[in-house]
Amino acid sequence: IILTRLKLFERASFLIIESHRAMDVVDRVHAGRPQLKDELGERAQKLFQDFLEGYIVDDEVKYLKPAMELLRPERNTLTVSLTDVEDFSTKLTTLIQEHYFRIYTYLCRAVRNFARDQANVTESKDFYVAFVDMPTRHKVRELSTTKVGTLLRINGQVVRTHPVHPELISGTFLCLECQARIPDVEQQFKYTQPTVCRNPLCTNRSKFMLDVNASKFVDFQKVRIQETQQELPRGTIPRSLEVVLRGEMVDVAQAGDKCDFTGTLIVVPDVAQLRTGGARVETATRMKGREGYEMDGVSGLKALGVRDLTYRLAFLACSVTSTKTAFSGRDKHGEEVTAEELKKQMSDAEWQKIFEMSQDKNLYQNLISSLFPTIHGNDEVKRGVLLMLFGGIPKTTIERTRLRGDINVCIVGDPSTAKSQILKQVELFSPRAIYTSGKVSTAAGLTAAVVKEEESQAFVIEAGALMLADNGVCCIDEFDKMDQRDQVAIHEAMEQQTISITKAGVKATLNARTSILAAANPVGGRYDRSKSLKQNLNMGAPIMSRFDLFFILVDDCNEVTDYAIARRIVDLHCRQQESIDRVYSMEEVQRYLLFARHFKPKISDESARYIVDQYRRLRQRDCGVTKSSWRITVRQLESMIRLSEAMARMYCSEEVHPRHVKEAFRLLSKSIIRVETPDINFDEPDLLPDGVATDTTVTEGEPMEGVPPPTKAPPPSENVSKQIRVSYEEYKSIANLLVLHLRQLEENSADGESGVKRMDLVDWYLEANEADMETIDEVKEKRLLVEKVIERLVHHDHVLLPLVTEESGTEDSNPYLVVHPNYVVES
Repeated sequence: IILTRLKLFERASFLIIESHRAMDVVDRVHAGRPQLKDELGERAQKLFQDFLEGYIVDDEVKYLKPAMELLRPERNTLTVSLTDVEDFSTKLTTLIQEHYFRIYTYLCRAVRNFARDQANVTESKDFYVAFVDMPTRHKVRELSTTKVGTLLRINGQVVRTHPVHPELISGTFLCLECQARIPDVEQQFKYTQPTVCRNPLCTNRSKFMLDVNASKFVDFQKVRIQETQQELPRGTIPRSLEVVLRGEMVDVAQAGDKCDFTGTLIVVPDVAQLRTGGARVETATRMKGREGYEMDGVSGLKALGVRDLTYRLAFLACSVTSTKTAFSGRDKHGEEVTAEELKKQMSDAEWQKIFEMSQDKNLYQNLISSLFPTIHGNDEVKRGVLLMLFGGIPKTTIERTRLRGDINVCIVGDPSTAKSQILKQVELFSPRAIYTSGKVSTAAGLTAAVVKEEESQAFVIEAGALMLADNGVCCIDEFDKMDQRDQVAIHEAMEQQTISITKAGVKATLNARTSILAAANPVGGRYDRSKSLKQNLNMGAPIMSRFDLFFILVDDCNEVTDYAIARRIVDLHCRQQESIDRVYSMEEVQRYLLFARHFKPKISDESARYIVDQYRRLRQRDCGVTKSSWRITVRQLESMIRLSEAMARMYCSEEVHPRHVKEAFRLLSKSIIRVETPDINFDEPDLLPDGVATDTTVTEGEPMEGVPPPTKAPPPSENVSKQIRVSYEEYKSIANLLVLHLRQLEENSADGESGVKRMDLVDWYLEANEADMETIDEVKEKRLLVEKVIERLVHHDHVLLPLVTEESGTEDSNPYLVVHPNYVVES
């Protein structure tokens, strides 16, 4: 046993000595081998370091402070403006643009030397450089192999983001035969082992082990971008491209963002193609039955080409900037910008303009005219959309229940009423907006889909429209054309603002904090006033209650309105930009909107009481003539609160005042009242005046007990009148005129007496509208109409109260009429 242990010890000592000897041989060979020098790269390194040290702005080195920031452990990337480089040296700019990928490592060395000259930096820390302010921008469709290795800037919308992984950029390997260490093996976008051991005494070519502790890793993320709609040529589909992000650039771009990527086009192996079943089958077929014939020559070229010559283009980005960073409310790391940081981003003139806008007395009207300059009329819809952009305040209760602050708006109307134009304008204005159509949208396309990744074959979540519009607006056109199953899929997103997915082993709850702006057409093509909104729309009650505002756009014939619309459209076609009259520019409105959203107004006690009173009035309307097409629920109360907070935000107020609540209630009332305005039919049985038999039939000759015998029926020409039907607007106009007259008489009464005889009220109305009646028949028709309106106000709406005389104790045929004390006249 002792001899055996001595032999094992000698063997181990021999192996250790041999490994050290092999490592010494490798080091000597590596040191004696002449190193290749890239003169172009070294020249670029010297020029770039001279630029960092010699570019002076306002008597100080511009990139000195940013370089000092790199000393922090979490920082390693220096952002350099290409405009500054061009001002310093045109030769260096040309060198960077044409040979970017070749000289990138030398540029990073220049940054490392510049940082080390300022302070002590650890040897193991690597530094990188990112370029911004590239003058030219390329489309995804314009990228080709001729641009490989050059510095480019491309634009696109992020449609998918992958998790962040560590990427091996420089590997250190151990030879498993001679134990030699092989450092600094560069990885070419795939796991690359040394081709041969550097020890000349070793012939190993395949048996290597990665030394993880001595290798260098960097954060790595893949992002898929897609062409934007504005860049698409006719008759084509959007093209997509994979973007590789490293270091500090990971997690900067989120799904749905429109970003500019600066970097270079690279060629990488198509790993997904190598893993396809066809390649494996062809390889297996090629090798089957070939034992002993490997040296007969090259065969199976088709399979060889599939496996070895399959590459694809990718984009290696060094910097990521949002195309609308100034108005997105978030910095490059995705965090919300505070008011102080926002002020630093603005100039003094821009900040002064925001102050002037906040003091504008006519700000409400000026904002909607600046936001929708090409759309005539529909001011109520514009106001609702404007408040949707400002939004309410999201809250979280003690039980961790989230109350949404986003406002959902639905526009229902006839064709050619500018519904889609409003949606398109919001999409162009909002920094984070998605436009989609209901007919071609599915539940997975709106929420999220679980797809299989090409390379890893793992299931990943691909964001849908609602996820892409997180913290933004999702515009859904043709909302009524969606299938019922697809509409049900967005119920959770509209109220809870989350999307729950349980598919293919993936269980997740995703955020969808978005406002939904929907447009829909009525069922019959045009809105039918005689039917309710629910009968006019192909939507269920649950999804209808999730909308805060409903706007009905009816294409009525009106000479004044038609003339104004025609003049507006003709001017727009003839003069275009000259006909657009904006008080504020789009950038000013975006800047003011971003600033106003930083306010978190609180509801005062007076406003809270006013909200409760107005909600009670809305609930009582369900039993009146202004009954809406769905029940007024607590969701409408929350809608009123969100609209009030949006009004306070618009005026940059720290508190919700009663005037804000009043405007929110008016807008909500306007939305709900316009939902159902059927024509008033006065010949309905339940609206006939008392004393007229409707359901009781009496046979002649057999009088019923307690019922007087029927009188002789009057001639048909005297008693049977034609059907009386008026529009709701006309009925409301007559009713308001009568109520205001009675109120005025009550106020002017000196002796405290109140009330007007029924017939005297009818005569007063006829005298007031005498100019509109020319013939006796028109006077009779108008008298009958006013009598029917008074009957409805007394017996159905209970707006007018008849006074009962003390002598008879019953209602007189010509009683005194007074207005209900709690009735409020509405416009």
